Amino acid sequence: MSDLKTVWFGMLTDDSDDSGTDSPIVLIINVRGGMLDVLHRTFPDTRQSDQEQGHANLYEITEDDFEPQAFVGSTVDPQDLNASSIRIGIRGNDLWRPKSVFIWGEQKDGLVVPLALDTELRSGIVIAGQLANIDLSTDASEGKLSFAPSRVQLGAATTVIRRLLMLMTTADVDDAGTDDDIALQITTIDGRLVVDHVFPDTSQADLERAQANLYYVPVMTPFNRTELNADSIRLSIKGNDAWLPNRLFLFGLSEDERGQPPEFAVPLVHLPAWPLGTLSTDEEEGQGSVTLPLLDNVILL
Repeated sequence: MSDLKTVWFGMLTDDSDDSGTDSPIVLIINVRGGMLDVLHRTFPDTRQSDQEQGHANLYEITEDDFEPQAFVGSTVDPQDLNASSIRIGIRGNDLWRPKSVFIWGEQKDGLVVPLALDTELRSGIVIAGQLANIDLSTDASEGKLSFAPSRVQLGAATTVIRRLLMLMTTADVDDAGTDDDIALQITTIDGRLVVDHVFPDTSQADLERAQANLYYVPVMTPFNRTELNADSIRLSIKGNDAWLPNRLFLFGLSEDERGQPPEFAVPLVHLPAWPLGTLSTDEEEGQGSVTLPLLDNVILL
C-alpha cells in the first residue's frame, strides 16, 4: 500500500456546438464517503485551450494540492477509493460537455495507477458501466453539477491490450509545435508489428505549442506487456517541421471501441518530463524517430 504523490487529469471536450465552457472545472476525491474530501481541486486558467470545444487538456495535481485537514502527512491510497470516490464538477453556469476523461496517479513507491476512465461520454446511449450524454452546469435546467467517472483498474503485464490511449502536451517554447504528422509503431519481441498508426488531424489543437492532446490508437493485433521489450515502442515524425513534446503518456486498454468500457488500463510509457529531444526528419534539428522507454514499474502477473 502506498499513497499517491501525483494525480493526472486528462480530458477531451465534445466537438458539438456550445460544448466548451469558461466556467472552472473541479476534481473531487473522497475516501469511502468520509466527512472531508481529500482533494477538491479547481483548475485555474492555463496556457492550454482550457475546456474549449473539441480540444483536449492535461493537468497535473501534486501532493501539495491535497487537503491537509483530511489526511495529515499523506494523500490517499488508491485501494481506499470506491466507485463514487472520484467526482468531476463545474463552478459556473456556462455548460460544459466532456467527451472523454481519464484520471490516473503515481504512487510514492513509483507505481502508476489508473483511477477513472470514460472513453465516450457523448455516445447517445448508455452502455453498462459507461456514462453518456453528460452536461455539467450549475444551472439545473442545463445540466448536472457533477458526475462520477467510471473506475478503471490497473492491468497486469498479462492483460490483453486491444486499444491504446495516448496523452501528451507540446512544449511552451518557440517553434515547439508542428504541422507534420507523427506516427506510433509497436513491435513485439518476436517481430510482429501490432500497432502502426499515423495520427490524423482532429478537432483538437494537434501538436500545437503549449497544447494538450488525447488520442485513442487502434491495435492491429491484441498483445500484452510481456510481449514487449525496451525497443518495442517507437514514435516518429513524417516531416522536417520540428516538434518538441513536453510530456507523453501511453496506456493499453483492455477493450476496443466496439466493446464494453475498458475494465483495465496498462501503463506502458510514462514521461512527465520529455527527455528525448526534438523530433524532425531534418538531422540538424532533431531525430526522425525515437524509442519510447517502456515503463518497468508494473504488476508482473
